[in-house]
Amino acid sequence: MFGGKLFGPRPGVITVVDPPVSASYARKARVAFFVVAAGVGGLTAAVSAVFTHPVLAVALGVMTGLVCGLCAALLVLAWPVLRALWWWSLEAAVVAFVVLVPTWLSAATHPLVALSVLLVVVGTCVLVRPVRRRLAAWSWCVVVRHRLRVCFADVVRTASRNRGGVLPLILLARPTPAGERVWVWLRPGLDLSDLEGKTGKVAVTCWAGEARIVRASTRFAALMRIDLTRRDPLTATYVSPLAALVAHLRKSEAAVPVSPAVAPVGLDLADVPEVPVEQPRGGRR
Repeated sequence: MFGGKLFGPRPGVITVVDPPVSASYARKARVAFFVVAAGVGGLTAAVSAVFTHPVLAVALGVMTGLVCGLCAALLVLAWPVLRALWWWSLEAAVVAFVVLVPTWLSAATHPLVALSVLLVVVGTCVLVRPVRRRLAAWSWCVVVRHRLRVCFADVVRTASRNRGGVLPLILLARPTPAGERVWVWLRPGLDLSDLEGKTGKVAVTCWAGEARIVRASTRFAALMRIDLTRRDPLTATYVSPLAALVAHLRKSEAAVPVSPAVAPVGLDLADVPEVPVEQPRGGRR
């Protein structure tokens, strides 16, 4: 009942945690309460009995067990909300940094100084191409982590043998020349076969052109690697300066240093005499 009141849907209220997930964690909270209360209460009573009266030791153990069990149950019950806050911790930290640093700088110096520093930083991030591209690449990594959680939540919800709320752990995401690469640790109930047929859904969810899911470790079957492709880095055309360099050397007839293993520039192979091959003498082959 308590879990349903805390996480359950109400009219006009946005649900932070899905009802199946809240029900699952409510059951886990009850189990955690009894396990922690019994374990901590028994241990406290046994230790206290050495120094105090047995009745007082039992009372102290019961009180300590109830308090610790209630704290553990509340922690387990609130874990989905804490996990959601942890998922958005990077964005919250960036927003706090953007808001608090100019405010502190304005209070320490002058508002115009804070405004100038802010404009310089924003202009560098927007106008300098390498900085802008690097920030965009890492921003896509942050977006992909959230989009993968949405995709995995749908996979977990539709899997008949997996219980709600057991989402894979997204370990690391980094940019690549073609897109992003993400390492994922699967929880019990999911394996590679459950994800092989859903690469198209992963690509659509992450707003990518293509997705590939492979095992990232021969030792741990739960460690997966997801490669998301947004662009083809091999389609760009690069003009090589070698052709112009060779043409310039041929026109100027300059002395070109060569190594013994490399033929000189402009060598005509027809002028090289052919070395006769000596035939083997006698005997069977």
